[in-house]
Amino acid sequence: MTEINPKLWDENLLQSKSSTFYQSIEHLTSTSDQYFPVYISILNENNDIVGQLGINIIQTTVLYSSSLFESLLKIIKKITMRGSWSYGPIIHSTNNSERIQILKIIIEAIDFISKKYNLVFVSGDTSPFDKLIDEEYKKEFLKNGYELQERVTFVSNLNKTLDDLWNKISKTARGDITRSERKKISVKKIDNYDEFKKYSKLFHNWAKTKGLVLKNSDLENDRLYNNIKNGFETYLLAYDDDELISALRVSHFNHIALANFVVSSYSKSTSLGGSLLSWKVLEWAKENGMHYYDFTGGPLEAIDGIDKTRESSLLFYKKKWGGDQIIHYGVIKPQKKFHYVIYKLLFNLIRYYHDFKSKNS
Repeated sequence: MTEINPKLWDENLLQSKSSTFYQSIEHLTSTSDQYFPVYISILNENNDIVGQLGINIIQTTVLYSSSLFESLLKIIKKITMRGSWSYGPIIHSTNNSERIQILKIIIEAIDFISKKYNLVFVSGDTSPFDKLIDEEYKKEFLKNGYELQERVTFVSNLNKTLDDLWNKISKTARGDITRSERKKISVKKIDNYDEFKKYSKLFHNWAKTKGLVLKNSDLENDRLYNNIKNGFETYLLAYDDDELISALRVSHFNHIALANFVVSSYSKSTSLGGSLLSWKVLEWAKENGMHYYDFTGGPLEAIDGIDKTRESSLLFYKKKWGGDQIIHYGVIKPQKKFHYVIYKLLFNLIRYYHDFKSKNS
């Protein structure tokens, strides 16, 4: 592990087909004082970067928190301190033995970071675009004390024609899109800061329905809008006449687009707006040179949607959009087992609170 110039981080990521926005500088940095990134960079004997992993060290919450729990979380920060990453590590070698050796060094670096920042646990998930993950790769995590979970995401190959993409979507979803067009729901891409402020207002109103209070919103808005101007993110807004009913935040890097965030007004037309956005984003991604669109996903065990939990319901919805089902892996390593149990209890308590607020809003 060595210090790295963050300005070179993205440039090196682009050397790998498995890198996405989730490992970019633009995703890892924030205006929040509740987390900060740590960058792991592995060099070979020629000082070439052969492995990368960006981890966020999270102290309490990320961008927002329920005011009800905020004071409590500050008091028990030692229980909530953790490390997290998405869609990594990025390993540039295609040679299996070299990949495993690089992974070993990355895992050692994660352990060093865990001890340095006194983390309760570390967790992350591998990139679904890394096609070289094998049993030996997974065993390396397991023998270092990590638990593994199979995860699934849904990825549309945008090299296909729009007709092919349309035909892969479920009949129910196609029907929703057709109804939204008959109802004259319209979709617009954010092109200026005034339009972004409309999104921000919708986001704040959506947060209130979850019992959330946003932090550093003005600074964070400036950061997010800079990502739009710099070509890392795109926002699509759905309108019913003049009413903004839904919005979709799309992040893109390395010709891979990701569904980053969806918010809605919960008006009667919201479901139609969300369906139209899910189709229009495929059109947008294809027209703008993306090779893949990742709807993102969740635990593989929740994919049937039968138990009606939040995770299974989301997976059931995403599955309707015709993306190829791709397996990747979630990993987690508790460093302080007692604190980790307490953290999970608190996390579930907060999640139940937000779910309760959502159902009664």
